[in-house]
Order: sequence, then C-alpha cells, then structure tokens
Amino acid sequence: MASVTLEGVKKIYDNKVVAVQEFNLEIKDKEFVVFVGPSGCGKSTTLRMIAGLEDISEGTLKIGDRVVNDVEPKDRDIAMVFQNYALYPHISVYENMAFSLRIRKMDNEEIHRRVCQAAEILGITQYLARKPKALSGGQRQRVAIGRAIVREPAVFLMDEPLSNLDAKLRNQMRAEIILLRKRIDTTFIYVTHDQTEAMTLGDRIVIMKDGFIQQVGTPQEVFDTPRNLFVAGFIGSPQMNFLKAKLVRTGDKYAVELLGTSVALEDAKCKKLLEKNVQTKEVIMGVRPEHTVVRFDGSDNAIESTISVNEMMGSELHLHVNTIAGDRVILRLPTIDLTDEQRAQLSYGNKLYFSFASKVVHLFDPETEESLLF
Repeated sequence: MASVTLEGVKKIYDNKVVAVQEFNLEIKDKEFVVFVGPSGCGKSTTLRMIAGLEDISEGTLKIGDRVVNDVEPKDRDIAMVFQNYALYPHISVYENMAFSLRIRKMDNEEIHRRVCQAAEILGITQYLARKPKALSGGQRQRVAIGRAIVREPAVFLMDEPLSNLDAKLRNQMRAEIILLRKRIDTTFIYVTHDQTEAMTLGDRIVIMKDGFIQQVGTPQEVFDTPRNLFVAGFIGSPQMNFLKAKLVRTGDKYAVELLGTSVALEDAKCKKLLEKNVQTKEVIMGVRPEHTVVRFDGSDNAIESTISVNEMMGSELHLHVNTIAGDRVILRLPTIDLTDEQRAQLSYGNKLYFSFASKVVHLFDPETEESLLF
C-alpha cells in the first residue's frame, strides 16, 4: 500500500503544447481519488505519467517515499486497467490473469491461488477456461480488473474503465467497483469524464480543465461549495442554472435582486460576503434545478417563465423554461403528487412560476468567474 504525491508536475509535448499545468496533489494511502473533467483536460495524461507511460516534463512524482520520475512502469508497483480491456485474445481468461505473474517467474501454486481468489472476488470463476471473445463487455472488464488484482499492487490506476459499456452495465460495474474497493482496500486513482462515476466512487474528486486543477474535495464539498463557474456547471445533472442578478448590500445584510424579485441571503452567506467586504455589484447567481420550487401561480417572489421543453424522466419532469429576461432555466419537478389539471398546464408555451430559498443560492463574480462564497 502507498501514498502518491505529485509536486509541480507538468507535461509539455515537443510541439510546446502544455497538457498538464502545475499539478499538485497528495493522495493518501488507501484513498480512492477520481480525476474528472471534459475531454482534453489532461486527466488521462496525468494518470499515464503516474503509470510511467508518459514522461514527466517538470516536477516530482512519489509513490510512497520513493521518487519514481525515472523508474520503469514495471518497477513502480502499480497496476493499470485500460478503457479497451487490452486482453490477449488467443489465450484463456485464466492465462490472461496469470500472464504478468508468469513473467515475474512466480511459483505456479501462488499464481493459481491469486487467480482463483481474484476470479472469486469478481464473480468470473466459471469463465476462467474461456477466451475473451466468448465474453460480454462487462465480463471482459472484470477480467481486466482481475488481471490487475492478482499483481497485488500498491496503487490501482483505472483509465475510464466503464466508458465502453452500456448504461445498465455501467451502473452495475460501478457498484461492483465500490464493493471491490472495500474488499482489497488499496489506493485507487480513477479517471472518468462521467461526473456520476466521480460522485459515487471517489473519496475525493479532482476536477480538471485545460490542464489545470479547478477544485479538489469530497463529492459533497464540490457539489455544495463549487469554487468557480466551471465546477458549478460541471458537477450536477442537469447542470446548475446561471442567471444575471444584482447583489445588494444594506449594512451587514445582503440580498439578491433579479427579475423583479428580491431574496434575502441567510446569515451564513452574509458572513462570508462581509469577510470579503463585498459591496453592491452585478453577479451571476447559480441555483440547481433540484433546488427550485415550481409554482403554478404567481405568488410573492415567484419568477414568471414560459415552458419550452418538457422532459419526462419517470419519477420527475425536467422543465426547460425561459424567463421574461431571456434566461434559460431547468426546473426539476417530482411527478408523484401532480394532479391531472397540473399535468395539463405543463405543456409548451404555458406560463409557469418558480422560486428558491436563499440557502441554495450560489454567487459568482462575472469577471473572475470565482465564487463569492467559497
């Protein structure tokens, strides 16, 4: 078992393109850390530098107390699971899992013990005699994970291992990775572009954009207190709504004014704004779709809007609406308590009203895009 420390790590390619910028992170022993971000943000490049598959241009990488910048991948005590499984098609599942151990000239009895134990953990014992082509995508991914497990590495690296699976299998494998982590209890570094995987799997999430770390925190921390507009929009599904608003300071109190309404901020938010000595100014206000309250009449402080799209999701509706100022907003509405009359009102072009509580409001500076409440 081992910690992983990256200090000022950079990746600069020959054409001067900087793929990863000043990456600083300490991953504790037995921690499950997820790198997440859009395509091209540098997350897979960072993982490949940890694995030794990419050279580090600048900075220091440690696994445990050992600097491994110039250590060969095979000597780093890591195991990697790839997106495309990377199984040998001409040999059995058993031999695929045993291959790396045979190269290390391990005793046959120990190889058999490790392969059978990993197969049992992953529920693939009955497939050991088959070749990969006879397996489904989910079964092949289990074999790829099993091949990593048998090595008993200090660190597991996983590069988008579920991206080739369909939605149902992804959900199933995600749950199995959570159970696997509990059983083998080692250090995991997991790369994905799927924020649902990041939120459900990680002890901590590292959110990346354009080679830079945007925020590091627990899933709850990055959801509740996003550091900037990018993180706020990336984490959460559907994504956070953003509206132009005015932050008004009156003595030690603050309120947000928008679209003819005024929402007084709670004391905890006022305290943070006072600490930064924020004055009255234009802001970008964020509120998550699940934190809005849908109203069918124009009660006090409700914002008027017009329905443009109604997406039925089963247990809830995702309502895309346009405000009178032209803002596009997504509202989430549970369907279980809707009356037939209310359902009839939720069609294209009809008016709808929404409101929100001050405790769910996020505020961002329009110029820096940084949170005023972080």
